[in-house]
Amino acid sequence: MATVFDARSYTIPNQLIVLGYLAGLITNLTSQGIKGIAHFLIMAIWPIGLLMLLYICGKSMGAGDIKLFSVMATLVGVSATLNTFILSVILAGITILVISLYEGQLLRRKLHYSYYMTAAFFCLQWI
Repeated sequence: MATVFDARSYTIPNQLIVLGYLAGLITNLTSQGIKGIAHFLIMAIWPIGLLMLLYICGKSMGAGDIKLFSVMATLVGVSATLNTFILSVILAGITILVISLYEGQLLRRKLHYSYYMTAAFFCLQWI
């Protein structure tokens, strides 16, 4: 769903992020009881802290993408989120390289990073 919004307007609505966080909170509460609240908060915060450096240093990733990784972490955990991040960076890099070679110049437009996040997540489900 986030990919569709990103494709249309380069934004991921905060309402969608909030729904994702609610799903993550319910998932953590269901699986861990009251301790799930602390687990949820830790899972929500670490991607923001880590990826905020990319946002501040070079705007190579949008704030919506960072929030989407944060929501993902609350739902699927650290390992799946890190693996998705690594593979999505590789897929985006390959895409930039191919398009740049095809166009004969360095790609200077924005990418819909959620495409690569989605592709990476589903590719990792098959591995």
